[in-house]
Amino acid sequence: MSDEKTADVLRKLDVLKTRFREKASGDINLVTLMAQDAIAGKGSSDDLLRAYQVLHRLAGSAGTFGFRALGDEARALELILKPFSENDGEAGESVEKVKDDLHHARFIERVEGLERLLNIEETSPDTAEMSESSKVDAAGQPVVLIVEPDQAAAERLSNALAPHGFNAYPVAPKNLVSENLSRISMVLIRDNVLIAQEQIPLSSGDRPPVICIGSSDTFEDRYRLAALGVDGFVSEPIDVPALADYMERLANEKLESGSGRVMVIDDDPELLERYSLILEGGGLEVRGVSSPSDILGVLSEFRPDIILMDVQMGRFSGPTLAKMLRFDPEWVGLHIIFLSSEEDREFQFDALSQGGDDFLTKPVSDRILVQAAKVRCYRAKQLDKLASRDSLTGLLKHSLANSEVAKEHARCQRLAHHSVVAMLDLDHFKQVNDRHGHRVGDLVIKGLANLLRHRLRKTDIIGRYGGEEFIVALPDCSIEDARQSMQAVCEQMSKIAFSGAGGTFSVTLSIGIAPLDSYEKPEDAIEAADRALYVRKSAGRNGVTIVNDLDSMKQGA
Repeated sequence: MSDEKTADVLRKLDVLKTRFREKASGDINLVTLMAQDAIAGKGSSDDLLRAYQVLHRLAGSAGTFGFRALGDEARALELILKPFSENDGEAGESVEKVKDDLHHARFIERVEGLERLLNIEETSPDTAEMSESSKVDAAGQPVVLIVEPDQAAAERLSNALAPHGFNAYPVAPKNLVSENLSRISMVLIRDNVLIAQEQIPLSSGDRPPVICIGSSDTFEDRYRLAALGVDGFVSEPIDVPALADYMERLANEKLESGSGRVMVIDDDPELLERYSLILEGGGLEVRGVSSPSDILGVLSEFRPDIILMDVQMGRFSGPTLAKMLRFDPEWVGLHIIFLSSEEDREFQFDALSQGGDDFLTKPVSDRILVQAAKVRCYRAKQLDKLASRDSLTGLLKHSLANSEVAKEHARCQRLAHHSVVAMLDLDHFKQVNDRHGHRVGDLVIKGLANLLRHRLRKTDIIGRYGGEEFIVALPDCSIEDARQSMQAVCEQMSKIAFSGAGGTFSVTLSIGIAPLDSYEKPEDAIEAADRALYVRKSAGRNGVTIVNDLDSMKQGA
């Protein structure tokens, strides 16, 4: 995040802190009056319940705004009223008992003391680092540094990685510390550079993943590199397609671990806004909900990875809301985290048993809040991938790819715009498996999957149809633009050198495309692209055939 945006977030946080102070001062006065009435015998059970709720909210929010001592004292006062709240505010003996407790605990004196704690400036909770921009070049390719003393070897590796969609360039070990890491997506570094310096020569902040290239591969070597903080290891001789796939996986993990969609549910507007600002500043997409009755509508529209929910919001219980959400099978796997100042472990376990997955005790520092949300978003997305993504390539599975193509077809019909669907098939793939084995065949399939991810737009739909066959949908794209894009993929694929039995080899690709918006049903467009694919196979493979070409051939036959 830019310095200007960071400063803007900090200004907004200061405004929220001022608003919290003003609101807390009013709450303290309110609780003081209620306690005075209770001791004088004028208060009602409803007043005591309200005082408990106000103190509960104050205990949960004060530390978040930097007033930890205030939060601790509010929590202690809240516990005095807690037995009464657990009695559902029954009148009679309970009110009389609380009246005595308030008197003996010097309750009014302590409540009035909260105002003093509110006026003591304390250090604000540590603010999370703001997220950096995407680490790609102008062409959208990940930027990779190669730290290799042998300049010629570094150049060879750079050239070999280019067809896989990585913009890699060599850098001398002594110059690494001066590089602008905000634009670097990965670092490949020679083992002797690390061993000589006995540390990764990068700042320990939000650094990119580091893969070590090793001339020796023993248990001790790997353990030593892991202790230095290396994220990955490859030994020589380097299998470039395997390295590219490894890099793709680490890059995706890094990207996904720093992003996510978080729904925050809290009836305290200042606290809700503060959580949203901090999480957004940390690179997460956030939707705040202040009224529990709005949850279902926002949930269906926003579709979060996780929910952060206060454990008590007025008359609404967080655990009960979580249990209600689980009524719908669609949200059974949704990760729900409760936020509360409640430290009683029995209470926490009881809350989790009703539908929650985790518990964060207030006050939560900004850094912990962001990191906890990111980790849980990442895990949620990993679980979702198991259900919706092909395990080998990470692309959409057959059924989900069809579903996404159908959605794009409906959008074409609704908005009258042009989109294209393409069917792709690796040429002579059975021979690859027969000659080089299925492990090498898997690397070829993953190589194409990674190439498609790099060459196509983020809005494009990419799926593995089965075996060596893939499907792609290109929204808002003309048939000619699609042909050029797919032809570039064919040319790039043929340049990738795979290592197999007897040396290196390359694989070509055949593609058939059809205008998605020209067909009444999405299935018809997919079938047309498939027909074009097999015409391409018959015409010599390694290229692109448009379904219109097929129609012309039929007409001329």
